[in-house]
Amino acid sequence: MHQASQQEFSKYVDHIGTEGMHTRSQQIQDRQYPHLSLLVDELIRQNPQLNDKLKERLEQLRTGDAQVVITGQQTGIFGGPLYAVYKLLTCLKVAREAEELLHRPVLPIFWLATEDHDFDEINHLIVPTHDYRTRKLTVSAPDAIARSVSRLAFDQAAVKKIVRQALCAEQETQHTKDLLALSDRLIETSTTYGGFFAAFLGELVNHDIIFFDADAETVRQLEIPFFERLIQDNSDIRQALSEGIQQTADLPDTFLNEEAAHLFVEDIGRDLLYPGQDFVTKQGKTYTELELLALLYASPERFSNSVVTRPLMQDYLFPTLAYIGGPGEIAYWTRLRPLFHHFDWTMPLLIPRMGAVMVQSRDEKRLQRHTLTLEQALSEGIPIAPFDASEIKQQLHASTLLGEVLMEEVAQVEKNVLNTTSISAKLNKQLQLTFETIIDQERRLHEQANRSDRALQYQLSPGGVPQERIHSILPWLNRYGLDLLQTLRVHYERTEAEQLKILI
Repeated sequence: MHQASQQEFSKYVDHIGTEGMHTRSQQIQDRQYPHLSLLVDELIRQNPQLNDKLKERLEQLRTGDAQVVITGQQTGIFGGPLYAVYKLLTCLKVAREAEELLHRPVLPIFWLATEDHDFDEINHLIVPTHDYRTRKLTVSAPDAIARSVSRLAFDQAAVKKIVRQALCAEQETQHTKDLLALSDRLIETSTTYGGFFAAFLGELVNHDIIFFDADAETVRQLEIPFFERLIQDNSDIRQALSEGIQQTADLPDTFLNEEAAHLFVEDIGRDLLYPGQDFVTKQGKTYTELELLALLYASPERFSNSVVTRPLMQDYLFPTLAYIGGPGEIAYWTRLRPLFHHFDWTMPLLIPRMGAVMVQSRDEKRLQRHTLTLEQALSEGIPIAPFDASEIKQQLHASTLLGEVLMEEVAQVEKNVLNTTSISAKLNKQLQLTFETIIDQERRLHEQANRSDRALQYQLSPGGVPQERIHSILPWLNRYGLDLLQTLRVHYERTEAEQLKILI
C-alpha cells in the first residue's frame, strides 16, 4: 500500500507536525467551551478509578488550561482486536509528547463507541481450532432490534463462559489464575459492555487513560446545542461532505453515505435519518425540523451521531489537539475537512495509530528454521507442504520387492510341506501392516511438523489477516502476565516506528 508522505498528506488536512500542533493548540485555546466544568464532572463519574495525576489534570481541563488527545473504538469483549489496544497505547504516547512540546497539561481520552448498534462487531472473541483455523466465540444478542450497545444489558454469564472457552485453547500458565480472577471480578461488577471494556483495559494500564461514554444522559444534555446545529444546518453539512469527497477523489475510496442526514434517532431501535421535505427513517417515520428539535429538547438521549458527525461532536465537546486513528479512519476523516470549516473550526491533527506484531521467542526460532524473515512470513505466509506418501513408498520399494520374493518362497514351502496357506497369508498380512505402519508414522511426523508451522502462521498472520485484527489481548495476558500492556507501553514510548516488532 502506498504511504503518503507528510508533504502529500498535508494538502488534505489543516494541521500537521510540530508546527501544526502549536497552531492547533493556540486555536482551541481561543475557542469557548462553556460546558467544560459539567463535562469534567461526568468524566470523573465515569472513571472512578482514575489515578491522582489524571484527576489533577481533569481539574485543569475544567479551567480550560488542559487540552486533550482522543482515540476511540467499538467496545469489543476484552478490548476487542489488538489494534484497539494499540490505539490506546498510541494515545498515551502522543498525549505525553504533546504535553512536553506545548508545556501544558494534555489528557489522553478514549471515546467508547457505545452508541453504535452493530452488536456483531463487539460480541465475540476469536480463538484457534485444534488445527489452527479461526473460530468465533460469541455472545448472543437479546433480540433482533438494532439498539445502541450502551442500551444492552451486559450478559455476565455468557462473557464468563467465553473467557473460559478462550483459555481452553491455551495452555495453563502461572498467570491463568490471576487472569481469571481479574476477569471474573470485573465481569461481576460491570453492567454494560462499554463499562467492562473500560474497566478491563483501564486496569491493565493502571487507569492512566480517561474513558468517555457519550451515550450518557448528562452528556446528551451537554450536546443539545450542537445537535440543534446539526439539524438546522443539515443541508449545508451534506453539501460540505460532498465537497470533501470530491476534494479527496485521488485518495483510496471510503464509503460515506452522502444520502443520509448523519444523525440517528432511537425509537424501537436506533434509526438513521434521511433528508427530504421532512426527515424520515427507513421504517418510514417522518419528522419535520420543528418536531425533531422539540424531540431533541424533550429527549436528547434519543439522539446519536454517525461516523460523519461524531468527529464534529467530539470537537464541540473537547479542546482536541489530535485524533489517533487507524488507516480507514484517517482516510474518511480527510473527507470531513469542509464540515469542520462550516463551523469555522479547523480539524485536529490526524495521527495514525502505531501497529505491532508480537513475536514469541519460540516463533522466531521457527522462522529461522524456515530461513524466513518476519516480513517474508507476513507477506508470503509460512510454507506448509501437503503430505506426499510417494517418497516413503519409493524408499520402501526394495523392501517391498524382497517381501514379495519372501512370501512366494514361504507360500511354496508351506504348500509343499503342510499343504496349507494360512501361515503365509498371516505373514503377508503382517508384512503389509508393517509397511502401512511406517507410512502412517511418517504421516504423523509430517503432521506434527506442520502443526508447528500452522501454529506459527496463526500466531503471526491467521488466515493471512494481520495479527492485530484477529487476536485479542486475552491469550497474550495468559502467556505473559497482567503487566503485559505496561511492557508494550515501554516499547511504544521508545520508538517512532509506525509498525513495531515486539519480541516477548
